[in-house]
Amino acid sequence: MPLARRADADSLAAAGLLGAGHPEKESQLLTRATTAAPERADLVWLRIQACQRQPACDSEPLERRLRARDPDNGAAWLGALARADALHDEPAKDAALAAISRAARVDIYWTTLIARLGHAAARTGKMPLPDAVVLVIGLLAAQAVPALHVVSESCKGERLERAEVVQACRGIARAFEGGDTYLTEMFGAAIAKRAWPEQSPQWLAATDARRDYEYRTTLQQKIDRRPWDDKGAAGYLALCAQNRREQDVYRAQLLAAGENPDPPPN
Repeated sequence: MPLARRADADSLAAAGLLGAGHPEKESQLLTRATTAAPERADLVWLRIQACQRQPACDSEPLERRLRARDPDNGAAWLGALARADALHDEPAKDAALAAISRAARVDIYWTTLIARLGHAAARTGKMPLPDAVVLVIGLLAAQAVPALHVVSESCKGERLERAEVVQACRGIARAFEGGDTYLTEMFGAAIAKRAWPEQSPQWLAATDARRDYEYRTTLQQKIDRRPWDDKGAAGYLALCAQNRREQDVYRAQLLAAGENPDPPPN
C-alpha cells in the first residue's frame, strides 16, 4: 500500500485503518503512526482498537497512555470495562464504570480522525476524496460500536436496582452526552432515561437531546440529496477539522444550507 511507505503519522494511520481486516499489519502501521506523533491521543485510541482485535495483544498499557494524554476522556476506560465484562468480574466492572462516570466526556476522536485520515486515504490515488471519506467514516463507526454496547448493557435491568450502579450510570450518561459524536450522545441519552426518574430534569434533557437529533437528522437527509462530490467532501472535512463534535458539524452544515438547526418548541 503506497500510504504504508510514507513517514507521516496520518498516512500510516490511514493505511492501518484501511487494512483493518488484517489486525497484525494494522497494529504495526498504527504503532509506526504513534511513534511518528507520540503526542496525539487520537492515534493512541486507534491503536487500542487494533490491539483489542488481537487475542495476544495487551491493550492496557496503551489505555494508560491514553489516560495520560487525555485524562478527561472516559473512552480510555472502555477496554477495562470490556475485559471485566468478558470475565464476569463484577468488582472490576464496577470500578471501570465508576471511572467512566467521573470523566468529563467520552470522545472517540471522530471529527479529528475523519478530517486527518480522510485526506490521507485519498492520497492513495486509488479512490476519489468522496469515496475515501465515506470509507473512513464506516471503518471508524464499526470500531466504536461494540465497546459502547457493553456500557449500555451495564446500565440497564437488574443492575439498576443497586444504588451505586445507578449513581455511576448517571455520571456515565452525562459523560456520554458530552461526547464528540451523535452516537455517543444518543447512548448517553438512552442511559439517562433509564438511570433518572421519568420527568426529572435529566430525563427531560435526554428526551430533548433525542428530539434535537431526530430533527437535525431529518434535515441532514434533505441536504444530503445534493451531489456528494470533491467540493462537498472537502467542505465536510474542513468542518470536521474546525469542530471537535460531530453535532457542531451537523449544525454548521444546516446553517450553511439555510436550514434552522433548532427544532420548533414543543
